[in-house]
Amino acid sequence: MKIGIDLGGSHVGVGIIEDANLLISKDKIFTPEDKENIENSIVKYIDKLIDEVLTEQGMSIDQIEKIGVAAPGTVSGGCITSYNLGLKGFNLQAILEQKYTQPIRVKNDGKCAALAEKKYGAMKDYEDCVFVNIGTGVGGAAFLDGKLLEPAKYSGFEFGHMTIVKDGIECTCGKRGCFERYASIKSLKTRIKRRLDMEDVDISGQYMREELMVKYHNEVRNDVNDFISYLRIGICNLIDIFEPEVVCFGGSFSYYEGHPVLQQLIEEIYKPESTFNDSKPKIVTAEFKNNAGIIGATVDF
Repeated sequence: MKIGIDLGGSHVGVGIIEDANLLISKDKIFTPEDKENIENSIVKYIDKLIDEVLTEQGMSIDQIEKIGVAAPGTVSGGCITSYNLGLKGFNLQAILEQKYTQPIRVKNDGKCAALAEKKYGAMKDYEDCVFVNIGTGVGGAAFLDGKLLEPAKYSGFEFGHMTIVKDGIECTCGKRGCFERYASIKSLKTRIKRRLDMEDVDISGQYMREELMVKYHNEVRNDVNDFISYLRIGICNLIDIFEPEVVCFGGSFSYYEGHPVLQQLIEEIYKPESTFNDSKPKIVTAEFKNNAGIIGATVDF
């Protein structure tokens, strides 16, 4: 048995994993107060959630072989730098190693989710794959000949921070025109809330997807079309660079399977002029949805 930890832009989740099976999981959404001292909040909730899932499974920490953490942003040597969480060089691995005797690994969340989908999920039957995690931000991973591409330094493959709009909106990373500033679920939600004069209302991604975008289709149509256009630019860039057999969407966007937004995006990608070569990859959504990161944190570790 292993413990997987998913550290997101707005929450932390902890689960007990056996191979591809998530036996139990619990999560905690960060409050504004939590974010004021985010490092302490992360460690506090990880400890609390680990205790809770072990207790509910009737297990002790001694029965856990390893602990894997999927973390947003740049991960190097167990240290996390995440603009969305306000972390810079936060050595979560060292902190957890002081608390637990199990081997601990901290890895970029996009890479973790990709590993889960490659080994057990939607990409398991393909060798050349691109995984794009779309949620609070945009991240991902690439596989060539079945192998995860990883630089020697940092996490690499920061898909969300490639520039798609010259002199565009400033990103949390300090650059302008980043892919995630235009094509994350967070950016779409911001546009829709502004359009509907709901900026002070807290809405879930599910409510936006299943209710607002249906009820106010005409009002938000231009915002949705812009979102799809920016997504197409970024995804087609990745297709031209990696020539994958399959592109897999993870994160919150994985819940758009069968949704008109994803259907329209696929139609745009499949237009002959969208990519350099005529051959197009298969487009799929993550089988493990938002659980891919927590499962993938323990893959091959």
